[in-house]
Amino acid sequence: MNNQIYGNGSIAVHDLQQVIQAEYRSMIYAQRLLQLAPPEHRMYFSRQVETKQKERLAGWTRLYYRLTACYPIFSKVEPPKDYRAGLMASIADSLDAADFYAGLMDSADDPQLQILLLRAVNAETRWAVRLQWMYNSILHDNGNMEMSKGLIGVIRKPSIDVHSKKNDRV
Repeated sequence: MNNQIYGNGSIAVHDLQQVIQAEYRSMIYAQRLLQLAPPEHRMYFSRQVETKQKERLAGWTRLYYRLTACYPIFSKVEPPKDYRAGLMASIADSLDAADFYAGLMDSADDPQLQILLLRAVNAETRWAVRLQWMYNSILHDNGNMEMSKGLIGVIRKPSIDVHSKKNDRV
């Protein structure tokens, strides 16, 4: 039962299991990062968790069940303990998932499966960009995105207190 047919194309069951585990891991990470995130980041994680649970993970699980008449196995996922490290791990996972989906899409013959995989590639890529933006905001402004609005790619110069310079010379 290594390869199962989906429409006119084929997808390996172990590849589908890998997709499901990646989506599950991403959802667990997003749930934990939602708890660790500064308030201005939380809405992105809550939206991601909802999307993963209701749409993507559920859809892949339904496909797996339709192909195998069994439910997939969900391996235990250790959630991140630190926000920055969790962001970095999530960025790497998301980019890896996008690459994996792209590879599956290239080998799929069925147009419906290709569309499903293309959506997954796009969603993972967008999520990786969002995560990178959140990571950069943490690095540059210690999590305060209000201060960084409109300053993407701009290096801030430290402010000089003119009065303290004059007092040092006297």
